[in-house]
Amino acid sequence: MASPQKLDKGKIYLGSYLLERLAQLDVRAIQGVPGDFNLAFLDLVEDHKQLEWIGCCNELNSAYAADGYARVKQSQASYSGKGTSRKTTGGVKGFAAVITTFGVGELSAMNGIAGAYSERVPLLHIVDLGAHTPTIIVIAGVPSTKAQKEKFLLHHTLGDGRYNAFERAAESITAAQAFLQSTEGACDEIDQVIRIAFETARPTYLTLPTDLVFSPVDASRLETPVIPDGFSTEDKAMLPSGEKIDDSKMKVVDFVTKEITRLWDAAKNPTILIDACAIRYGVTHLVRDLVEATQVKYYTTPMGKSALDEDPSKGFAGVYVGEITCESVKEAFEKTDLKIFVGALQSDFNSGEFSQVIGEEEKVELHSDRVSVQYANYPTVSFHTILPALAKSLKPKKVEETDASAGQAFKIPDSPVNEMVTQAAFWPMWGKFLQENDIILTETGTSAFGFLDVPLPKGATYISQTLYGSIGWAGGALLGACLAAREAGFPRRTLLFIGDGSLQLTVQDISTMLRHDLKPIIILLDNDGYVIERKIHGENRVYNDIATWKWQEMLSFFNGNNIPTRSYLAKTRGELESILADDQFAKADVFQLLQVKMDRQDAPAALVRQAKLSEKLNSGRNRNVYYNNVSTLQLELSFPCPNQFGPLDCLHSKRRSPISDTSLTSLANTLGIVAVLLIVVFQFVEVNAKRENERERK
Repeated sequence: MASPQKLDKGKIYLGSYLLERLAQLDVRAIQGVPGDFNLAFLDLVEDHKQLEWIGCCNELNSAYAADGYARVKQSQASYSGKGTSRKTTGGVKGFAAVITTFGVGELSAMNGIAGAYSERVPLLHIVDLGAHTPTIIVIAGVPSTKAQKEKFLLHHTLGDGRYNAFERAAESITAAQAFLQSTEGACDEIDQVIRIAFETARPTYLTLPTDLVFSPVDASRLETPVIPDGFSTEDKAMLPSGEKIDDSKMKVVDFVTKEITRLWDAAKNPTILIDACAIRYGVTHLVRDLVEATQVKYYTTPMGKSALDEDPSKGFAGVYVGEITCESVKEAFEKTDLKIFVGALQSDFNSGEFSQVIGEEEKVELHSDRVSVQYANYPTVSFHTILPALAKSLKPKKVEETDASAGQAFKIPDSPVNEMVTQAAFWPMWGKFLQENDIILTETGTSAFGFLDVPLPKGATYISQTLYGSIGWAGGALLGACLAAREAGFPRRTLLFIGDGSLQLTVQDISTMLRHDLKPIIILLDNDGYVIERKIHGENRVYNDIATWKWQEMLSFFNGNNIPTRSYLAKTRGELESILADDQFAKADVFQLLQVKMDRQDAPAALVRQAKLSEKLNSGRNRNVYYNNVSTLQLELSFPCPNQFGPLDCLHSKRRSPISDTSLTSLANTLGIVAVLLIVVFQFVEVNAKRENERERK
């Protein structure tokens, strides 16, 4: 393992260069797991004055934690915590880094990295190698360059001399990869993977061989920011990257602005729908400017929840999820005659199994890499440039009043206080408990669907993994969210809503939260298994059951240092109401667990509706699940934008003609034949290559 060497003036270790770049991007906590290929690099992390090493129980949890950290940091970039917005320049601001060791460590983290890729969360996976092998922004330590070149059969390898196997796996779930082999160009590669992570709002991958950690490089590069400070909202001719837009493209921006203004002026009841990528790409302040300028009602999708304050007096009208939306919100949204859709990410759980009713003639879509107006597409215009222009061009509208209940908490149904807590009563209770600036995480499934219509207070941050839906994600992400909240500069409570089945997957890092004296509130829905799966299929099957845990003993088990904690158990509605009214519980001054017993067959109404749609799709009984605006069922085919490494923020959402089952079967058969032929060709090439290698050895 390399040792530090004396540095000449103006030089810095390559490992230190990387850490300085992270510190410049306001990363303060780095998650990961130590391994022999990253230990020397971790010396630099631990000794860095601005960085804190957060050792996790496993690499999967560390990736989840980094995801949560980046999301909360993004939300804090434009909010002061005092009910006012910070002056912000826009663009991606939340960023995180994960450090793993080569092979075994990076593979363990990959599911978490894939989730961040799916959900557009920028991370750096750093992989340390003994020789040169890849690292992600998830940072992975890899073996030395010599070990890789000589193909030593080192531990953590696959035993066949292939040091590139893991980097090849990373290529599918990261936006860019850098496999450092020498100091020549290494700083350029580090800066490039960071830059791409910001531009695409996706993870990138970096490998740092052990023999390069203490190699000297030029320190003067650090004087130039890797990411520009951003762009002024007054300057619509500049992108967050600092790139100036040429005159020809600005003419297109002006033309598109006029087209949208024409539609806006003709509309009687327009609205704005805010989705995930408005948050991911840091344009929520521009959306807020547009809402304030036009004075219309605005909605969010599940993934857009908390993009703006959910204040009905300022225009918030509810969460729209197609067919699973509560009736008053659904009716109000669907009768609007012009819908400006900002940052759309139309996945199944984010759109009610693609059942959103948004006709092409009444739709304007604003994305990070294009704008579409009705049937026309403008690939040189983005929401970074068009939103400021629209805020100046669109006139205020006096729109139709919506149902007074839209955007409000559901009424708590009457029931005896000594009865078990029901899903229908449970979720409305939290609307009153939440406080300004709270951070709320919900696990995929019951919690995410139950929380859809819980109104959020001012300054709240809501995060959930709606698209990727990796069970247990929220348990790991809670650690990162708490760490980011601690850096906010103003008080923030962090609440996690999670089911018993999900928490069993990632429970270990509760010990890490206690170790670092973090103080979340975990609300555990104890309903004896996997409710969302029961509602989709196998309601009474054993495979949807889980082992019974003694949850009230959990905090003491993980609490070897005897940090103050509190555990609560609510078996009835009356007990839950009493706990929520307790000032000590609301204070959240220690780590708290609230276990709520619920019936194993009970589920939120939105989840039941979604499960029925999902079950139909999964079974193949009804593959045509997209409702268009003339009530005709048709299949929505979505294709990614051509440049997979560009600033994608959604899948294309153009409606296409229905495709018959026969056509789909024929296409599948053809693709199957092609796949078999490709496999045969690849095997033939591989056999010949092996024979050639054997001849060379002889």
